[in-house]
This record gives sequence, structure tokens and C-alpha cells, in this order.
Amino acid sequence: MNYTCPVCDILPSSHSLKRVLEKDGILYYYTCPSQATLYYDSKGIVAHYDGVLSEIPEGKAWIWIFDSIGFGLVHAAQTTVARGLANLITTKFSHNLKKIIIINPTFYVRLTHSMVIPFLEKKVRESIEIDLESKTVEDLFLIL
Repeated sequence: MNYTCPVCDILPSSHSLKRVLEKDGILYYYTCPSQATLYYDSKGIVAHYDGVLSEIPEGKAWIWIFDSIGFGLVHAAQTTVARGLANLITTKFSHNLKKIIIINPTFYVRLTHSMVIPFLEKKVRESIEIDLESKTVEDLFLIL
């Protein structure tokens, strides 16, 4: 059964995380925080991620594609969101996380990255890749 975020059910652009592909037995999830109209809704965003990621079958590897196009100061200022997601991923979903790929990195994503790093376990910290070449998720899939 597919998770349905109750907030996104009313306003689909509220949060940003969705499963986009399964390739070679790995699930790919995509997020673009600047496209989320409720980018400041820490509790709702963490619940959304928890609901979506809870559907990953036990032992199934997954990759998180973080598209930071348009990620600005207003998004970087949401430290509660960043800490909440860091805690959720580290404590609940890191065991089968293969990597986090950041595309279109902005100054503010790099700033947020430096703030979140202390809250991540070593395995998660080491799984983060910043892709300076790919501009779209489609570009990324061409090289994977």
C-alpha cells in the first residue's frame, strides 16, 4: 500500500519526497525542497519522509537524490527541518541507505550540509556525494 501524506493529499505541493525509480534492485527517492510550499513544516515533513521511507522493504537498498535547485536562505533557515530529517534518517533509515546524491548544490545547501553533518552517523556522512555535473534527475540516471 502506498503511503499518502494527509497534508499533501489536500495540497500536493506541500512536501517533497517521492519514489521515482527502481533500478538494479535499488530504490531511488527524489526531493526538491524549494518546490515544497510548506518547506517550514518540520513536523509534517518529517512525518512525510517517515511515511514514504517506511514502505521500503526490509533489506532493500535505497538512494536519496536531493535536488537543491532554488534552495536559498529561507530554506537553509529551517534548521528544525534539517535536524529532524537528519535524526530520522540516521536513527531509522540508514541501515539500507546506499548514498545521498546532492544535485544543483547552492551555497545555502553547502551551509545546511555543514550544519547537519554533526547529527549524522559516520555511515550516513560518508554516503553523501555532491554531483556538480547533473542538472536534472534524468541527467543523473544517465550516468548511474
